Amino acid sequence: MGIAGRCEVGTLHRMADFRPPSAPRSMSLATKLVLFVSCTTFLTAILVSGTSIQATHAHLSRLVDRAYPAALDHAAERLEAQLAQGLATADRATVGHLLDRELLPPGGMILLLDAGLRPVAASDTAGLALAIPPAELRAATAPGVRRLRDRSGHEWVGHVRPVGPGHDPGWLAILAPVELAFQPVFGAIERIFAIDLCVVLFASFVALRGTARVLRPIRVLSAHARRVAAGELDAEVPEPASRDELGLLARTFNEMLRRLRQQQAEIEAGNRDLRERNTELQQAKETFEQLSITDGLTKLHNHRFFQDHLSREIRRVGRSGEPLSMLLVDLDDFKQLNDRLGHAAGDELLAGIAHILNQSVRSTDLLARYGGEEFVVLTPDTDLPGAQLLADKLRAAVAEASFILDESLRPVRVSVSIGVARFAGNRKAFFNAADRALYRAKDRGKNCVVVDEGEGEIAAG
Repeated sequence: MGIAGRCEVGTLHRMADFRPPSAPRSMSLATKLVLFVSCTTFLTAILVSGTSIQATHAHLSRLVDRAYPAALDHAAERLEAQLAQGLATADRATVGHLLDRELLPPGGMILLLDAGLRPVAASDTAGLALAIPPAELRAATAPGVRRLRDRSGHEWVGHVRPVGPGHDPGWLAILAPVELAFQPVFGAIERIFAIDLCVVLFASFVALRGTARVLRPIRVLSAHARRVAAGELDAEVPEPASRDELGLLARTFNEMLRRLRQQQAEIEAGNRDLRERNTELQQAKETFEQLSITDGLTKLHNHRFFQDHLSREIRRVGRSGEPLSMLLVDLDDFKQLNDRLGHAAGDELLAGIAHILNQSVRSTDLLARYGGEEFVVLTPDTDLPGAQLLADKLRAAVAEASFILDESLRPVRVSVSIGVARFAGNRKAFFNAADRALYRAKDRGKNCVVVDEGEGEIAAG
């Protein structure tokens, strides 16, 4: 695999391994924003409401502190005026008229107490049944309005002051239930709670609508980001007209996509160039490899390829036990012809001889130029008689051919001498046997085939 192939495979593997990040299992941003606005509004409402309730309570307390003693003083003045007119006692009717009803606090009552702080008369029959401990009432004689608790645990608001002759004073008390005295506070609390609830609901609704509007571009951007992570580089975000951060983010995202597409196009163009160069390199490699094993003149396999192929064949026949033979072919009197006609004619003759030999050998045989005017034929699965028949065929084909080698246009005939040997277990001895047979053929007058006669000795070596 070439450089481009490795680059592309590596890129594909990285893209295949990439997975878009999964969304975390947590609260959505919209929910967070709505909860934040709602909680902030709720806390603000509580703070404002608490402040309002405290202010209302303080204001009402000040009013009670002024109104109750004033009302009680007014009642005491009337009672003392009646006592000054000669009234020895004060009954319920007298106490009932001590103060106008409209001046009494809501649910309040006036009580006339004896020196022991026990009820004697009251503006309301329920006042006579009050069971407020004397200690509680005595505490209320201090300046200001006090909170009192009766024996049943119910709370009251009131004030107690002395009335009557100094030597035997009685007591005059004004009382009202706490829930009635401070009813405006409780009403304010209910109204404030209702207002706070409405404010929180309204703020939550506004926050929800506002959040949905603000997050819409973010959701669109997030969806397009997931598409880009999946490899869809054409997923551009609609750019808003606003110039805020979201608009800037959308424009930046689209600019990033355009650059990614440009870089992808450049990478693809680079990959195409790499593939083309890889193809050229592969072709050059194949050509070089072919040239490295091919004889440039005859276009046959060269000496190097023959040696490599001979090694493979020897290993093969060593496993299979099949016969293997070799033919050494030498062109007769080539030097004289080369000197007489020139080297160009000699090269042309060698190319012609190679063509004839290549036409005559079998497809399973290996024909190579061994060097100079020598050729070699390696014949697998062929014994000596078969190799001799092939050698005779080659010699006859060359002898019958004629060549036009110079400007005289006279046909030239040549011959070859061939030595034949069979492999007997030793590579060096195998080639030496074929070479000896070739020399014998030369000694016998050339244009003949000689089979090695020392097969037994070669096999022994």
